[in-house]
Amino acid sequence: MATKQQTQTPPSETRILAIYNQKGGCGKTTSAMELGGTIALRGYKTLIADLDPQQTATTWNGQASDEQPFPARVTNLHAMGPRFTNEIQKNVGDFDVIILDCPPAIASPIPWAALQIADLGIIPIIPVLDNVWASKEAKEIGLRAQREFNPSLQLRYLPSLVSRGRLFDHCMKVISDDPDISKFKTSISRRNAFPESQAYGATVHALASKSLAITEIENLATEVLELLGLPQRAGQAATRRKK
Repeated sequence: MATKQQTQTPPSETRILAIYNQKGGCGKTTSAMELGGTIALRGYKTLIADLDPQQTATTWNGQASDEQPFPARVTNLHAMGPRFTNEIQKNVGDFDVIILDCPPAIASPIPWAALQIADLGIIPIIPVLDNVWASKEAKEIGLRAQREFNPSLQLRYLPSLVSRGRLFDHCMKVISDDPDISKFKTSISRRNAFPESQAYGATVHALASKSLAITEIENLATEVLELLGLPQRAGQAATRRKK
């Protein structure tokens, strides 16, 4: 947990989340943006750091209009490499929550640096065999960060892009049975609302007043805030985008 001294107010605690997995296409940026936006809609000042060379979070944020900005602030730090932590430290105390959207490469030094400063490491994982196999590296780097540098780091699997079928059920059981890392109770399903929200520079809240996608991401936000020791707050209404 990071703190930053301020001259006229008590030190403010900032919670840092690292969303990482070397497997591309498993929903890292979608998780970062939807979760970050949802936490911001609950009244927490939230920063999302785009650390991925693909810069999807930055592009997503860029689709928003000046009149309807994305709920959280998004900053692009991918060019800084592992030195991004210096910039994050400058923002500690200015934000309630900082989310690190890591690149899909365990060989990159960025996930390792992110896990050393994070309160919570989230591993999005599609419950199919290749994702389950590939997640072993993400698991090991997270546990190593716990052992060697950051004993207070919490780790969780986030089932994402979940569909129905025996294979999904089998892989969900494999994830649930992991003895070292628990999974969130919430799963993020494969729903059209998630990619659609990117086109509007928004979260799924802006597409409809109620939906299963909103329910899923709100439930995830509740779990995350509980893990971080932050009070639950009622979500603010998002302005619905016109299609």
